[in-house]
Order: sequence, then C-alpha cells, then structure tokens
Amino acid sequence: MTEDESLISHARDLKASCSDNSMITNTFFLDLRQISLLKPLEREEKQYVDSFFYGGYPDAERVCAVFVPKFFECDNIYKFFSNNSDINPVSLIRIEKDRFSSLTHRDYLGSLMGLGIKREMLGDLLVDENGCFVVCINSVAKFIIENLNSVGRGTVNVSIASFDKIIERKENFKTVSAFVASPRLDNIVSAAFSLSRTKSAEFIEKGAVFTNSCENLKPDYKVGAGDKIVLRGKGKAVIASFDGESKRGRLHITIRRYI
Repeated sequence: MTEDESLISHARDLKASCSDNSMITNTFFLDLRQISLLKPLEREEKQYVDSFFYGGYPDAERVCAVFVPKFFECDNIYKFFSNNSDINPVSLIRIEKDRFSSLTHRDYLGSLMGLGIKREMLGDLLVDENGCFVVCINSVAKFIIENLNSVGRGTVNVSIASFDKIIERKENFKTVSAFVASPRLDNIVSAAFSLSRTKSAEFIEKGAVFTNSCENLKPDYKVGAGDKIVLRGKGKAVIASFDGESKRGRLHITIRRYI
C-alpha cells in the first residue's frame, strides 16, 4: 500500500468509526496535496456522518478532516466548535515575542519541531510583528506551552488563545493589478507571482499549484473571481475581481497577493 492509499484508508476508517461509535473523529493536519486526495471522501455517502475540512478558522490552509455524527446537527463547523470548545480537536496558541527579536515563520516552525513535534500536529502559523499564532492538535498544546521558552535568539511567552483573535487579526497583502490574455490558470499564476507563462505552466503540471485547496494540473483551467491560488513555496493569492477588457481585448484583473 502506498503512502497515499494508506492516508485514504485511514480517513475512511475514521469516518466509519464516527458512524459506528457516534463520536467525532479527525485526522491530523493535512497539506494541500493530502486535502486533494481526501476531497472525494467528503462526497462519499455515509448515512450518519457529516464530513468537514477544519483548521480552526475560515480560510486555513492546513486543515484536519473531521467527521461529525449527524445527530449533532452541525451546519457550520466553526460555529459548532466555537459553541462546543470542549470537544474541539484543535487549539490555538499565542506566542508573544520580546521587543528586540526579529522572527520569521521558519524560526517559529523550527523551534516547535525542535521540541520533537511532528509537522502533522501543527496547523497554520500566522506571524505578526508581536509574535505568532499557532494552530495545533489538542494533545500537544499543553506540551508546547510548558516547554517553548525561546524562538531563535528571542525569548517568548506562550499561552492558549481564543480563535476569535485570528478573526480580529489583520492579514497583510499587496494588491496586484494586471492584464491577462484570458482567465486561464497559467496566465493568472504568471500575473500573481511574477513568473513567465511557461514557468507557470511547468509549476502547474508538476502539481505545485492549488486552486481552492485542490491540486490543479490543468494550465487551461478557467479561474473565477474569489478563487484562491496557492503556489507551493511562493505563497497565496486571491482573485479579487475581473475588471473588464482593454481596447486590445485583454482582461484587467485585481489580485490580492498575501505577504
């Protein structure tokens, strides 16, 4: 059995366990490729189970597959766990840094994994000028709080936070305005990440581009307003709007490129 097949089999077992035992089950955190593999599972019929991808807050990139018995009547997974925090499978940790250190995403992730924590136990890391929010599996939250004393050369204070704090957090992005020949994915990736169209097509065909959290191997895929584009290793962009055509028939688009 391949690693991909093992992941799918494990998720199906968790879904069956949810149905058979009337209990919430979940995977560890998944990357974008793993989410793509499990997307079809979301549509597979299971009479007594609702399936969700959940990373603690809307628009999370790293998420768990969560299976909830239908008797919970869970229409909105975020509202459900907000109202039932005692059964939420993930926690939010706030790392406050000292005033003198300049720390990056890599610094925070490196320090957390230096504690022996596997990447699959950690969701998104959201860095700001004062520190970092870390989404994690519940079972490692207390360990992180008790053992993370420094990041890089900086000292830190670590505590549990409410997911409302992420919603209040202001995301940093720059607005990109561009003209493209058509809304093909290779054109959009080229404009969003300042690449040639040829290079963009290569990334797409190699499986490095994701649209709305799904791996997309089609350079000619038609992108729509509101679509989220992730280029592995380069970042994330959202198509804010299509703003009409130029006199030469090229589409004017506005893109939010997250930094």
